[in-house]
Amino acid sequence: MLTERRPAVDTMREYAHRGRYTSQLHGGVRALGIAWYRSVAIPALVAARVWEWLTERPARFLLVAVTVKALSFLPPVAWLVDHVIHPGADLALRVFL
Repeated sequence: MLTERRPAVDTMREYAHRGRYTSQLHGGVRALGIAWYRSVAIPALVAARVWEWLTERPARFLLVAVTVKALSFLPPVAWLVDHVIHPGADLALRVFL
């Protein structure tokens, strides 16, 4: 996994639309594959690549962490953390752990 390059988004899209996981180019299985690509694969890919970019360099991670902490002192951001992010993270931890 560490030595192979990850597929590009175009390659993933092509596989969802024309891949060999089903013999039909139309139908329920193909629609599920395309829905999976759009609703799960792309958001997960974006999150993973942002995390990879962020943790690639210690200075970058530190700068982003300090910026996020500084922004958390603003009232709208503090409200967002208290009422949206914290409950969402708590629910995700309860569901997945």
